[in-house]
Amino acid sequence: MNKSCSIFFHEGWLCIAPSIINLATILANIGYNVIIYTRKNPDYNLTCNLGENIKVIYLEKPNFIAFLISKLKIIKLGSLNNLVDLIAFGIQILIGNFKQKEYSNRHISIGIDTSGSIIAWIESIILKSKLVYLSLELTIGHQFNKLDKLRLFLERLSFKNSCCVLIQDEDRFEYLCTQNKYKHHQVFYLPNTVNFSINAYDEPERNYFREKLKINQEDYKYLVIQAGMICDAVFSKELAIAFNNVNNGCALIYHDARKRDWDEPYIQSLINTNSTNLFLSLNPLPYEEVYKVFNATTIGVAFYKEIDENFSNIAKASGKLSAYLQYGKPVLINNLESKESRVAAFIFLAEWQLKVNKSNKLQ
Repeated sequence: MNKSCSIFFHEGWLCIAPSIINLATILANIGYNVIIYTRKNPDYNLTCNLGENIKVIYLEKPNFIAFLISKLKIIKLGSLNNLVDLIAFGIQILIGNFKQKEYSNRHISIGIDTSGSIIAWIESIILKSKLVYLSLELTIGHQFNKLDKLRLFLERLSFKNSCCVLIQDEDRFEYLCTQNKYKHHQVFYLPNTVNFSINAYDEPERNYFREKLKINQEDYKYLVIQAGMICDAVFSKELAIAFNNVNNGCALIYHDARKRDWDEPYIQSLINTNSTNLFLSLNPLPYEEVYKVFNATTIGVAFYKEIDENFSNIAKASGKLSAYLQYGKPVLINNLESKESRVAAFIFLAEWQLKVNKSNKLQ
């Protein structure tokens, strides 16, 4: 019987998490049966078919959780909400595991961030499996309120007892160690990079955004694209305002990785802000079609506000930044303190010069 590996991802946005998808693919390719346990997330409702030897189990949040959380708020115990949700997630996994034939042969337990790492740690104790801590979003201690600090305490135990840590770069690792109060002895760096298939480069003449959004080549020669999120954290309003004054054939396109509605107040405010050259792509693409976004790009934008350490140390954790560069696209980035951002800036300059030399068309 093949060895099996479990991956626990409580947050549920698997379809836009290339680090998880790539890791699962690598493990499957070397002979592991991989089982990914994740929550159904209504904001990211696309499912992933990751091929042979990778099984994704999507777990619905039980209906009673919302009722229980409302009662906890009434008695001023709202800080227990996340812990209650985590316990429910763990129980669902336990019940589901009784149906898995390979459960007793579990060799690796991989936990993602706070909640996932706690579940993986518990499984590693029960099954004597190797525990791996995978970081996507940095733990920030002061964001755990009151009784929710119990989750932080359990995460720190998981982090300390893991055999290794997978994370995007050295800056993020150093910060994670300070938050978990332990300098881990073993770390592997796993940049957040989309693994495009060879077929992704087979459609040079097609442009997803020109076809989908009906953008005329004559009016808009250059497509300036910010992919991933549409919100204040990535300067969406500021960029929209600035592009009102850009009249050299540039279209500014926002593409969101989650389903958005045209009648959302924030979306409407962007439309009112810029009705000149702003285009919105509000329907996400399946993981296997994400390449269309970057293939269609003339110039990429990867702006982040320094709202916390997750964003100030974003360089190698930014999936869109690496994707733009994989396609040889020049990228506009804002100045962040992370030294990795400076490295990314140098890459951008090299890529920009290459494009200018080849085509002499970018302005």
